[in-house]
Amino acid sequence: MNEIHKHVVHYLRVRHFWQFLLWAALGAGVSAAAVYFDLPDWIYWAVAGVLALDFLIVGLTRPSVYYRVTRYVLRGEVLIVRTGFFRISTKMIPLRRIQGAVLSTGPVSRKYDLANLTVKTASTVFHMPPLKTHEAERLKLEIINMVKGEQTDV
Repeated sequence: MNEIHKHVVHYLRVRHFWQFLLWAALGAGVSAAAVYFDLPDWIYWAVAGVLALDFLIVGLTRPSVYYRVTRYVLRGEVLIVRTGFFRISTKMIPLRRIQGAVLSTGPVSRKYDLANLTVKTASTVFHMPPLKTHEAERLKLEIINMVKGEQTDV
């Protein structure tokens, strides 16, 4: 199975940093409201504790673990993605069920030369892990070429 690129760790950390800033602003608003309405002091500590845990677990630890446990492969008639640390999840998507593939990038992902590939079937939308842009384009073209050649009687 193919590994995802090591830049995914930095990408996920930067993405989380911007989300963390939004949550910190919300926490500051809750703390300001607690001061204004003279609410108990434990509210400040709860907000600070939740933000600290979020920063340590989701911001620092999760991207490294995600990089180590996420794998993917396009094998014959199936796209397989394996993720998970405690609970390992293996998702297999038959290529004949795929109806479309969308490649998207954002400002942070472009900085690290990464792209997000989304594969659509009739029943679900499946998000691949972030991949290098050229690799995601190659995978998208392979999927489209295999789907175009598929003959069905439905």
